Amino acid sequence: MLILEEEGDRMLLDRQVLILQSIVENFINTNQPVGSKHISKNINFSSATIRNEMSKLEKEGFIMKTHTSSGRIPSEKGYRYYVDYIKTEYTLTSDDNEKLQKVLENNVETEGNFLEKNAIVLSDLTDCTAVILAPTKTDKRINKIEVILLSSRSILVILITNTGEVYQQNYKLAADFTSEDIEEVNKLLKVYFYDVEMAEAHIVIQKELEKYLRDKVENYDMIIVALNRLLQNKIKKTVALGGKYNLLKQPDINDLDKLKEVVTLLEDDKIVDLININSSESETSIKIGTELSLGNINELSLISSKYNTNKGEGIIAVFGPKRMNYKKVMTLISCVKDNLNNNLK
Repeated sequence: MLILEEEGDRMLLDRQVLILQSIVENFINTNQPVGSKHISKNINFSSATIRNEMSKLEKEGFIMKTHTSSGRIPSEKGYRYYVDYIKTEYTLTSDDNEKLQKVLENNVETEGNFLEKNAIVLSDLTDCTAVILAPTKTDKRINKIEVILLSSRSILVILITNTGEVYQQNYKLAADFTSEDIEEVNKLLKVYFYDVEMAEAHIVIQKELEKYLRDKVENYDMIIVALNRLLQNKIKKTVALGGKYNLLKQPDINDLDKLKEVVTLLEDDKIVDLININSSESETSIKIGTELSLGNINELSLISSKYNTNKGEGIIAVFGPKRMNYKKVMTLISCVKDNLNNNLK
């Protein structure tokens, strides 16, 4: 049964929803444009009615025509409507259940091993790349970060948390810095790093600090590197990766330069940053195509969901083509979340 909801002031008619659903699901399964004849095999409307409604959906940006076929494929707007407003459920197959249960057959040896097993199963069942970030306590916050100039090419970085922990590290620099430079750095650190979650600090560096230091301090990037290194050493997350190269097997990206960018994205630190930046405050986040802000790569989507254990909060994420089977992936993520919630103590 379909439940229809409003998208702003616009609600698609029942038959338009059925046609959009048919186009999205057929394209997900076949990677081929979908024509009115194919849709009429599954929906009890005439070809003329289907063509007329397809024309309306195309004008409103839900579907689009390709250059090589008379059929239609979903647009980003169409995928978004499908994900947000067409409430269908995926039913686990016997193969899904068997593989999910197999993860639990042996006793959990280590946290990392258990996370890796779940990530591999998730990637296997979705044909996408699965990433699981180990649970970490999210209540640790930064009260202060300060940089002290020891010499023109040497600094000490000090970090103090809300629980009174103090971390410090010396760094050698490849260029000269003045006391005025460091004073400028500390002014910005005082503004941006009071009462900030340690797990979110690198995002603040990337989105805020780097932008302002660029105009105020020469060779600012060396300071950024030092700050990032200190933070990474203290909050580095365990990353379990499954199906690392599954994305490269998909036919959706056939541009060599884009494929190289995708491979680079799958490096541990970059995939963690991508997941953290695109995870929302809500439990589950779905970013489709350009919503991921990956420059000229707009063929990918990311579904991420938070899970909680006694050890803290972690994230399960699936990174795949824009035409991924969203309903299946969300259901499988929910199953893996249950595995982790119930078995990571």
